[in-house]
Amino acid sequence: MMNKTADMIITAGTLLTCKGNGKPKIKEEMKDVGVISPGAVVVRDGIIVDVGSPREIEAKWQLKEGCEKLEYPSWVLMPGLIDSHTHPVFAGNRVKEFIMRAGGATYQEIHNAGGGIQSTVNATRTATFDELYDKAREVIMRMTEHGTTTVEAKSGYGLNTEEEIRELEIIKKLNNDLPVNIISTFLGAHSIPEEYKHNRDEYIRIIIEEMMPVIKERELAEFVDAFCEEGAFTVEETRRIFHKAKELGFSLKVHGEEFTNTGIARLSGQMGAVSADHLLRLSDEDIKILAETDTILTLMPGTLFFLGYNEYAPARKMIEGGCKVALATDYNAGSCMSESMLMAMSLGCIRMKMTPEEVINASTYNASFAVGRNNSVGSIEVGKNADMIVVGIDDYRLMPYHFGVNLVKRIIKKQK
Repeated sequence: MMNKTADMIITAGTLLTCKGNGKPKIKEEMKDVGVISPGAVVVRDGIIVDVGSPREIEAKWQLKEGCEKLEYPSWVLMPGLIDSHTHPVFAGNRVKEFIMRAGGATYQEIHNAGGGIQSTVNATRTATFDELYDKAREVIMRMTEHGTTTVEAKSGYGLNTEEEIRELEIIKKLNNDLPVNIISTFLGAHSIPEEYKHNRDEYIRIIIEEMMPVIKERELAEFVDAFCEEGAFTVEETRRIFHKAKELGFSLKVHGEEFTNTGIARLSGQMGAVSADHLLRLSDEDIKILAETDTILTLMPGTLFFLGYNEYAPARKMIEGGCKVALATDYNAGSCMSESMLMAMSLGCIRMKMTPEEVINASTYNASFAVGRNNSVGSIEVGKNADMIVVGIDDYRLMPYHFGVNLVKRIIKKQK
């Protein structure tokens, strides 16, 4: 009997499948990264069609004429990383704030000096489409170089109808132009813009009645997000925005419990949010309630590291309590200038006491649920896209251990 033919066969010293049971991994499941050593993957038409040991694969498959066999006998093959929380479209920088923080300035002192989100909004509004596109393109390609193959990208530095739509159009063009998959999120509720600081209700009305219906009609975003925090949006304001978003057919995400505990995380879980993000101030009762929901808790230790915090989100309590945990970079203009999921994984181990296996699952399989792509990416299994990275290490645990460097040697990704 003749062997079946394949477009690509990849072998590696260690294969991490990160395969799950169709649901986000919790508790002890987070420690299973599906090791096959050595391992092999067969790809046909951009889809994974077989996974096993090299001996098993070679007995069943042969390459089509002209196709290449990729062999990495000493390295790790694993799913592409998924960065499920980023803000890549903005102009300018906030290095002055970085220097002020290094000198001991507080968040409020920086805000009073003209810093914060509004300073980025001002710079972004005056930049051209091409300037914003080119800068965001560089950012996303750096993410890809560091192993990220799926990116969630938010608007939120326009804060008026025209500018928010422009940012989402840039994200759409980036997704069409680049090899990475980019998932779009509308974050008009990022901050109250300066021109509405004395008329909050009018800005919220604009979000609900003007921005979201147009964005939905033009199919510019899949998710609606809101920053619910002291100094940003209240729980009630966020609830109003989310009710309209659900009515229009958007899925929900939320920035919550970052500096204060407002209760928005448990509310978003009860409203069916796909993810609740940040969560430094999540309470024990919140953890208990959120463990009973399908909401992914997305943690971003890079933000707290960048801001100089000594306290981090209670990842161990979340995992042991049965919550579904993912990791992301939170790449943004003011509080985390890092495109590297590898660095986020290192900080997950170093500062949040997660194991190497837990940060790998949180950056692949569980993160796929945080962007609604669990049926196509996040693990290496039959039927999913060929969405993989080769890491130049002989022990996968070296990924978080060897921090601050790029260990990725090759990206293997299904063409769109």
